[in-house]
Amino acid sequence: MADRDGTGGGPGDAAASPPTPATDPPTVPAAPAAPAARQQAAEPDAESPVSDPEPGSSADADMELLRTLLSRTLGLGGDKPEPVLDELSLPGVSRFLRSDRCKNIVCMVGAGISTSAGIPDFRSPGTGLYSNLQSYNLPYPEAIFEIRFFKKHPEPFFALARELYPGQFKPTVCHYFMRLLQDKGLLLRCYTQNIDTLERVAGLDPELLVEAHGTFFTSHCLRPSCRQRYSLAWMRERIFSSLVPKCEKCQGLVKPDIVFFGESLPARFFALLESDFEKVDLLIIMGTSLQVQPFASLISRVPTNTPRLLINKEKTGQGDPLMSLMGFGGMDFDSDKAYRDVAWLGDCDSGCLALAELLGWKEELEELVRREHAAIDAKAREPPQKQQGHEDKDGGNPKKSPGDKEKAPGDPKKSPRDKAKAEKDPKMPQGDKEKTQNDPEKSQGGQ
Repeated sequence: MADRDGTGGGPGDAAASPPTPATDPPTVPAAPAAPAARQQAAEPDAESPVSDPEPGSSADADMELLRTLLSRTLGLGGDKPEPVLDELSLPGVSRFLRSDRCKNIVCMVGAGISTSAGIPDFRSPGTGLYSNLQSYNLPYPEAIFEIRFFKKHPEPFFALARELYPGQFKPTVCHYFMRLLQDKGLLLRCYTQNIDTLERVAGLDPELLVEAHGTFFTSHCLRPSCRQRYSLAWMRERIFSSLVPKCEKCQGLVKPDIVFFGESLPARFFALLESDFEKVDLLIIMGTSLQVQPFASLISRVPTNTPRLLINKEKTGQGDPLMSLMGFGGMDFDSDKAYRDVAWLGDCDSGCLALAELLGWKEELEELVRREHAAIDAKAREPPQKQQGHEDKDGGNPKKSPGDKEKAPGDPKKSPRDKAKAEKDPKMPQGDKEKTQNDPEKSQGGQ
């Protein structure tokens, strides 16, 4: 489920989808004894032929042995790897991003990228959704996103959905920074925990988007024998009419395709992550507390020589203490073995603007935001019938942002990523371009 706690990129993570609680970390072993204490424990007692061991010294020795065995047999821990950035800072990341070594960027984003759009998070005290659900008479706040509770009592969820329904908010600077990465042919994939659909509104190609916790763009009847699909416009009409959506074929309950507690993540998530995270050159993590599994575990899937940038309100994803003691697992920003992880602390929009400025993209990014927001405002002034027509196209799955101009006729199969690469390399022979389109390892970022 989408990450919405108060430790993410905004005051928390925006109300995209409820989080799955993380498992409790294992108990941390006692810290190693000081050198002087170990030396004293090693000396025999003058009054006794057998001295009692210093408390904790046996555990220290066992931990050291385990660390050594893992280092030797699995290649884990050990010496500090070679740095992959010339500096562990945002400027260092920007220089790497501009280099020839960075061709495939994966973004992992959570609700913190949407809080500046006005979408509340889940667990921020006082302002989070879980602090403001008293009027729904729930047994506990999380029940509003549990599939068993929803099937029996769908009314609270649909009442909340009226407040948070997609189409009422504009994408943020952070969303449009990812759009720039796409337009420049650098975005391999965006993995989002959010269900607010703002990545799509910002113009990210659905082929480059993995909505790990589902989406409001489509809905389905919950009866296994039916599974009738419905569009965004169909669902919107019923939600804003204060009706519980019922299937027109079988009168079963219809639910938006967001992932509730008790449901599996979309198959697309598992189908793409293996190949994407093998070829990624730079991982950018924004606005997430990295507490929701299995999404949070993706940070450990990248190659060991792949830099990882966190843009967030506070440091997160640093792994559990036991794994860190053994020299692996999680992100490492501060230890003497840190070699690839960078944390930029602050709100996500400011972080993206700072990175864009270092890249020489700031004016381009600000102009993109102004143009797209103006187009969204213009669309909002259209008659309701025309707005519904936009949503009904492709089942409510727009492949162009509101600010996109009509594009010249071309290959409809070519993604923005492919087109950007072709523009970068105008000397590429036509045969090579066609080969790229037909080669699944090269087109659509490896999909």
